Amino acid sequence: MSSRAIKPAETAKADLKGVKPVATVVAYDGIAVIVHPTNPVKALSLAQLQAIYTGKITNWSSLGGPQLKIVVLSRDSSSGTYEAFEDLALKKQKVRPDALNAASNQAIAKTVAQTPGAIGYIGLGYLSPRVKALSVDGQACTRANIMSKRYALSRPLYLYTNGQPAGSAKRFIDFILSAEGQKLITEEGFVSVRR
Repeated sequence: MSSRAIKPAETAKADLKGVKPVATVVAYDGIAVIVHPTNPVKALSLAQLQAIYTGKITNWSSLGGPQLKIVVLSRDSSSGTYEAFEDLALKKQKVRPDALNAASNQAIAKTVAQTPGAIGYIGLGYLSPRVKALSVDGQACTRANIMSKRYALSRPLYLYTNGQPAGSAKRFIDFILSAEGQKLITEEGFVSVRR
């Protein structure tokens, strides 16, 4: 499963090798912006989130929070979640150079849970009571808001095949898109493509 769309350069490389990538959307995910549960800030605008991640806002007091340095956590730049966050939240701006990089959603959630000034982002399925998810542009990171695309940091999840799905790949995709498969998608913390 891929958490981002294939890039034109990747498609071009595939074409050179005779591979014709075809995407099938099998689920949706939301990228939850998280803070320590004791942080009184409950919501950020997309502009405020951009300002935090690009280094223009560095203290929670600028956002109605405590006099506390913001510790920025980000995914590794090779992560699909990083690329989606950079595209959806930062509008192609780069994450500030002093951000702490983490290899996984779990690592970000763990660090945020242990660091009162921290902010990070994780997939919806990794939310837990140990962290607090912030609303972004007035919308909470909920399944309903992700499915309706009201939540600004929503993204599709893809399965890619070489050409139109056929054989066992088609059977697998058909299963994933079935009621039973979408139930499994939901149990794993993602959002079903079925309404």
